Amino acid sequence: MVAAALAAGIALTACSGSSPEPGPTPSASAVGGMATCDQATVSAAVESDVNATYPGATFVSLDDFTCVEGWASATAQVDTSGTTVPTEFFLRAEGQFWIPTSIEDICSTPLAESDAPEEIYVAACGVQQ
Repeated sequence: MVAAALAAGIALTACSGSSPEPGPTPSASAVGGMATCDQATVSAAVESDVNATYPGATFVSLDDFTCVEGWASATAQVDTSGTTVPTEFFLRAEGQFWIPTSIEDICSTPLAESDAPEEIYVAACGVQQ
């Protein structure tokens, strides 16, 4: 069984301080960045998606993940009603955050027109088109 991660909102926060003296305006890079592709970050994104998308399900562990050109595919163990099943998740980087993306979103366009890299597309859709 392959379950797709559904798009979930992730709140972006930025700090701003007040100063009596005017100063330079910080650039977007001061609060932006690139999504980190490591076990802790991908695991946290998948766990957040499980919590937001699958009521009653519990994230157990991240088994494996691959990052390619701002996209990630991950296999995680998810407990649903006492049964733990491997579940596939797909994420795309937006700035410093991983955003869940459904298989339907990835596979709704042919590979040649898709934003997803070929490796992610084939993992989600099963075939090259």
